Formats: sequence, structure tokens, C-alpha cells
Amino acid sequence: MKQTIILLGGILLIGLASCKTKSKTTTTTATTTTTSSNNDANATTTSTTQPTVYNQVTDQACAVEVSFGSYASGIDGPALDKVNALIESKKLKSTSKTIGREGERRICLPLTELKENEKKDLIEQLKKIAKEGQLVSVSIR
Repeated sequence: MKQTIILLGGILLIGLASCKTKSKTTTTTATTTTTSSNNDANATTTSTTQPTVYNQVTDQACAVEVSFGSYASGIDGPALDKVNALIESKKLKSTSKTIGREGERRICLPLTELKENEKKDLIEQLKKIAKEGQLVSVSIR
């Protein structure tokens, strides 16, 4: 009787262990979509082939948004300085909104003062800063 109980217990343990192993190794491929709501509009943000560039902004008044995130150590200060210097050098209108407790922020750039080719150049410069930075992303309307 003891042997039967031990045998059944061992089979049960092996069965449970294999179920847990299967759940850890099962993977699915999906595209990430983040939905955020604004006061009167909903925006869906989808990633592009570049991991730091997204195809939608959270505020429709922005042509481009630059977001700075943090993993419990504050934002990438040098990247923020580069973005601010670029904004100041081009004399662009911008607004900055704090979205976290560690300095996380979102900078909105309407880009109404730039021509189309100047906008493209600026966006490429922002993409380069985001790619070099940590937890920096560019969202384009």
C-alpha cells in the first residue's frame, strides 16, 4: 500500500512539473498595440520596424512626441539634453508633460513652423537620439 501511494505521488509530481514546463516554453508571436485615451480622442500606438519609433501620438496636436521612460533609475538625462538642445537650436514650439515619478516625460512637438523636408530631417535626428538613448522613443502622427 505504501509503495502504491509513493508511486502515485511520484507520477502526480512528474505530471505537475511537465505542465509547468509546457506553459513556460509555449510562445506566441503578436504585434504590440497600446491604446491610450486623450480628453476627446483615442489613439492607438503601434510599433514600426524600428524599436524606438511608433506610428501614433497620444495628443493629436503633436506631429511628433518624444517619450522618456525609466526602470527605477530615472530617465536618460543626456538624451533629454540632446533633444532639448535640438528644440532650442531650431526655435521650435514644444510642451513637456511629466508622466511619472522618476522624471518620465513626454515632449510634444507640433512642428507647425517647419516645412515638410525640415520636418523629415528633424524626425531623423530625433530617431537617432532615441536609438542611442535608453528608454527613449519617438512617436509620429
